[in-house]
Amino acid sequence: MAVPENLIPAFNRDKVPTPGDGDTQTFTARCHCQSVQFSVTLPKSILPLNAYICCCGICRLTHGSFGSFHITLPLGFGPEWTNGKINYSVYKTPGGTGQRFFCSTCGAHSGHYEPWINQWVLPASLFDQKFWEFNHYAFPKAARDGGILSWLPEVAGKELTQVTFEHDQPPEYTLETGADGEERLRAECHCGGVSFTIPRPSKAILEDEYMKMYVSPKDPKKWKAFLDFCRDCRVLSGAHFIPWIMVPRVVLEPEMPADLRLGTMKTYASSGWNTRGFCGVCGATVALRNKSRMPTDQQMVLNIAMGILRAPEGVRAENWVTWRTGAPAFAGPEDTATKFDPEFVKAAVEGHRKWGVETHGEAIDFPVI
Repeated sequence: MAVPENLIPAFNRDKVPTPGDGDTQTFTARCHCQSVQFSVTLPKSILPLNAYICCCGICRLTHGSFGSFHITLPLGFGPEWTNGKINYSVYKTPGGTGQRFFCSTCGAHSGHYEPWINQWVLPASLFDQKFWEFNHYAFPKAARDGGILSWLPEVAGKELTQVTFEHDQPPEYTLETGADGEERLRAECHCGGVSFTIPRPSKAILEDEYMKMYVSPKDPKKWKAFLDFCRDCRVLSGAHFIPWIMVPRVVLEPEMPADLRLGTMKTYASSGWNTRGFCGVCGATVALRNKSRMPTDQQMVLNIAMGILRAPEGVRAENWVTWRTGAPAFAGPEDTATKFDPEFVKAAVEGHRKWGVETHGEAIDFPVI
């Protein structure tokens, strides 16, 4: 397990172009609404760049996923803004030096800048064309339960090197208690601007013909959870996939408004079917409303991004959900994700299924729409 002095400068230090090397390639990236667009021009001699999955608490709570998917650009290289630089929102990590950029309109995470070393870290998930290889996994202890590493120990047959630090420790979370005396699980973005709790399925939910479909088929005290590899989730979160827990809107405390505007949440219609909520301060993906899961406002079932959950047992929140390990969403051979980064998707899908079989005796499948 590698222990570098600092994470950002540790990657791609060896990617030094040959003097006079003029053979370059340009790669473009854009947010979902295309208000923010940029490109990166790199010498072909240093490609592919090394990429890593950062699972520190800050990345998890600002992306809504189980981590961020980073490419640290070599010193001297940076994004060239082709459109929309002024449309950025900037979140400065409290107590840190990093500046995290996301689109003010759609919430897509678009970069992380470290001014003390003048170095850029860009999300692999936003680019049109792949020019990286995942080979490291940062902050492996922060998840407490292993997080992604339990499902993704290797990519393209190569084991991911774990990179840790003295401050690589899991947070201490505790469950809360509702007015009814029952347990509550806190969901809260990094800045705290969006915060609510999730209860366990109640008798009223189990007796509702529609809402009960989103209760775990294995345990009536748990909800359904799944991995979503769709392009919209990838681009908007800046992560290769989003883990969702499915919960009826009306059981959230405080109750989530039907328009999703809770606290500092902003909304963006990513399609005619989906409206997404993200924190307007720190950029965290928080929720998704799908028209096919709202027979009435009172029966509306939301996707809640599991990266913002504060489960004491770890980021997978296994005391609260049953994972759909048999069929991650939008990860088939003809889906966009597979064409975008086939090695990663193949490893994640196979690893998720294997974990389900080894841990629970089966790779379970169930409907999520």
